[in-house]
Amino acid sequence: MSLTAWVRRARTPEPVPVRREIAVFEPADLFDIEIKDNPETNPVLCCTGDPAGAAAFNALWLKRIATSGRYAAAVSVRGQGGTPAADGGPEARAHDVVQAAVTVPRQAVLIGHGEGAAWAALAAGRYPAAGLVLVSPQRFPKQSPKPVGGPPVLLVVSESETQSKEVQAVSEAYGVTPLTFAGAPDDVFKGGTAEGLLDAILSWLDGQK
Repeated sequence: MSLTAWVRRARTPEPVPVRREIAVFEPADLFDIEIKDNPETNPVLCCTGDPAGAAAFNALWLKRIATSGRYAAAVSVRGQGGTPAADGGPEARAHDVVQAAVTVPRQAVLIGHGEGAAWAALAAGRYPAAGLVLVSPQRFPKQSPKPVGGPPVLLVVSESETQSKEVQAVSEAYGVTPLTFAGAPDDVFKGGTAEGLLDAILSWLDGQK
């Protein structure tokens, strides 16, 4: 780390603390399916740029992730869902993601959607994530942060986004080829597109063991 970067980080004031809303779904919560938490898998923490925050993942994502034997959680950063608004830009929201990550059992995989992908990437620059999944990233930092510990990175985008300059820049920054899905970027939370997308992400996670 350069001296300039170190000074900038050291002088950056701590974000105003907020009481964060975190939604959790564990394998033990699946009363209709007998699945146990697999201690050999990493828990998953999700965030999104959608104003709904954690609630956006409740309908499908968290239960489907838990069905794979993983502890599943989602966080509402400041100003989203049930988390009160507070001062701070992307760095403060990344702080919220980090603070949520340290509360889950074991080293977590960070999944960010939309603008939340930028916050997850910034968080991975401070928190040693077990993996980083970026779904349809938006407003990504021009200088992509280097993840602590070099975790595997998966970039997932809709077919309509593959030629965008932002996606190409993120792909180049992390040295990964995007995994594409049909439909629009906002189709990731419901319907067949979301189910197929989640299956692909979970399959990728299983392959990282």
